Amino acid sequence: MDIIMQIDKHLSSAPVSKLKNTLSCSSVINSLSDLSDTIQNLWWLVILIFTVLVLIVSLFSIRRKANKFTNEQINHLIKDGKYISGIFVELNESKEVLRYFIYRKRWKKRLVQNFNFVYDNAYGDILRKAYRDPNACYKLSRKTSLEKIEKVTKAAFDLHNNFNRSNVEFKSDYKESQVLFELLHYPYTEALGDVHQCSKATNRKYFILTGSAGNGKTNLLCSISELLIKLKEAIVFLNARDIEGDVLSFLFCELKLPEIYKKHKYVYLSLVNLLLTIQNKHLFIIVDAINENDSDGFGSRITKFINEITKYSRINVIVSCRNEYYKERFRKCLVENVDIPAFEFDLKEQHYTLAAINQIISAYSKFFNYGGQIVFTVRNMLSKQLLLLRIFFEVNRNSNIDVFTIRKHEIFAQYIEVVKQSSGEYIVQVLDAVTDFMIENENYDEISLSDLEKIGITSAVIKKAVDSSILFSKKLISHEGTIAKNETEVLYFVFDEMRDYYIARRILLRNISTDNVNGEAVLGKLKQLRAIGASCEEGVIHYCYMFFRTDEVVKKLNQTEKMCNSILDLYRIPEGGERKSHWHMHHREEFQNLGLRIILTSGIELSDFEISYIQDCLRKNPYEDGGIFFDTMLDGTLYGGIYNLDIYLEILFGLKNKDAILNVFHKINARNSRDDRFIPEDFIQYYIALENSENKLQIQKIAELYLLCFELYDVEVQEKLEDFFYNLLTHDKVQSEMIFKMREACGLEVSDYE
Repeated sequence: MDIIMQIDKHLSSAPVSKLKNTLSCSSVINSLSDLSDTIQNLWWLVILIFTVLVLIVSLFSIRRKANKFTNEQINHLIKDGKYISGIFVELNESKEVLRYFIYRKRWKKRLVQNFNFVYDNAYGDILRKAYRDPNACYKLSRKTSLEKIEKVTKAAFDLHNNFNRSNVEFKSDYKESQVLFELLHYPYTEALGDVHQCSKATNRKYFILTGSAGNGKTNLLCSISELLIKLKEAIVFLNARDIEGDVLSFLFCELKLPEIYKKHKYVYLSLVNLLLTIQNKHLFIIVDAINENDSDGFGSRITKFINEITKYSRINVIVSCRNEYYKERFRKCLVENVDIPAFEFDLKEQHYTLAAINQIISAYSKFFNYGGQIVFTVRNMLSKQLLLLRIFFEVNRNSNIDVFTIRKHEIFAQYIEVVKQSSGEYIVQVLDAVTDFMIENENYDEISLSDLEKIGITSAVIKKAVDSSILFSKKLISHEGTIAKNETEVLYFVFDEMRDYYIARRILLRNISTDNVNGEAVLGKLKQLRAIGASCEEGVIHYCYMFFRTDEVVKKLNQTEKMCNSILDLYRIPEGGERKSHWHMHHREEFQNLGLRIILTSGIELSDFEISYIQDCLRKNPYEDGGIFFDTMLDGTLYGGIYNLDIYLEILFGLKNKDAILNVFHKINARNSRDDRFIPEDFIQYYIALENSENKLQIQKIAELYLLCFELYDVEVQEKLEDFFYNLLTHDKVQSEMIFKMREACGLEVSDYE
């Protein structure tokens, strides 16, 4: 108490000026303290505002993040050679169906037009009058909902399908028309089936793409991803092999989203969905190659992901899977366990048009830096086997070599060397082990992974062999529906012809030395393959034939003709088999006689014994391969190659019999498998289009001989051909030459010729 009083006394006795100074200093300190508190509070506010802005920007930048990630994925696939931009050519409806899936309501007008086009004709008018069904619809309006369009197209498809079963009854006045619709059901079911398929795609938000190995699933999905980016849609492209753990968490990590969003995934997705709705945009998530993720529990995790993500109206999902794995392992988790209906679409292979072939060759040439010229006949062969096409360009990377013919065994050997240089010697070890096992066990389709491990090929080596090239792939064998039901994973050759080549190589290596070839042992093995109907029979025989045909040791031993003829004898038409025709719808697409197929797809100039074999086949059964034999020689004249029409005439006249010559020559009339080729009418355009005078002369010889030998049912075409070729300056000379050749071949005198 005394202390307090003393202090008070001391302050009371202090001067007023000192007191004021003390108060002023205290006020400054208080003000600074208040300012510090204010600044501190503002700093937290700035941090809060900045954080909110970052989250908002992150939310609004979903398209940028997604598309950046997808571009990185596509570039990675390009670098690995898995995707080559520009090589996906639309052969069928595959990409078009995916477009309907993408565009949805924006393409409803197309759906309506395509459906109405089917019935907007006289036949449609007849159907409306003859078949009165209150539920039938023959015209749609643009106001029709997508759901109703799907139902209407399905009903129309079923109606015309019932015509095929004669389950539709017309009014009595239209019974004759009913027969017409029963006969013409296919064009309707084909057109309506396409429209219905597209309408289903527009009504789904979940798309499953299936297909066999190497038929373009990844290329198609990369192409679609690039399209979506151009359309300013958000697209995430995931390789299923990369996915680890929970799929949604993996997706958020890959997109590098803020931690707060990772903790509140569903809130974030709801906000994204709202934003996309406002922008009238979608988020597409593509999961490629589902079958390549073999981690435990992946099937259930992908099911959970699809069920979670498809709850959001603006998010769509596309997945792809190999056919071999789809039904056995993944359909249950991708379809049966998923809450929404899936659109299942199988990517089928088709023949390429000339324009498509040129586009593919151009794209591959650019990607592999190939600057050489490839003649049409080789282009056509490569286009029929896309895996061979890929192998060809892998081998000819950074090359300028012009290619006039192709020998597959040489291409395969070079490709294996390319893989060996890039990946290591292990690939030869795997090739040898797989093919030796196949030969010893007479199972030429696949080998189980457990059997491979028993002979020393580890799972790591198997995985590397599958990943580093297009030589091998894996699939499941389950024996579903039998008492032996199980699930076995097997390794197999992606390209059957590569398998055949390597099996032939292993058979030959067992029976040759530096200075000797045990041809009889090889021939015995080939006959054994034929006897058991091995899947590799044709290919192995082909490559063994090529060995005997080209090997220098065989040539020095004077065994070439003997061994080649021994193989050709396996397919030689027997005496008395002249009337046995094996003609069918593909007779102008490939040689039906396997001996002819071996000879004329070998890329080697014909020997005398091969010409004799060809003549023997043509004499005994011209119906079987007379047409495609002519096509092969014609293509050589038109587009370049080792065969041409002069060789055709040499072989034709070599038959030495007038009836045989005319019988074979007449088969050029057969309609070619190419939609744009008609013989002999097209001779005129071929002649005009060719620049080389020798090739023009070959066409003229064939045309002149044809006009000498036959008269056309179509008089106008006959006159057109005569007016053109008979007015050429070389007509008299060429016609006289053909008369002389025919007379000489038939052993006739001048006066005997008719």
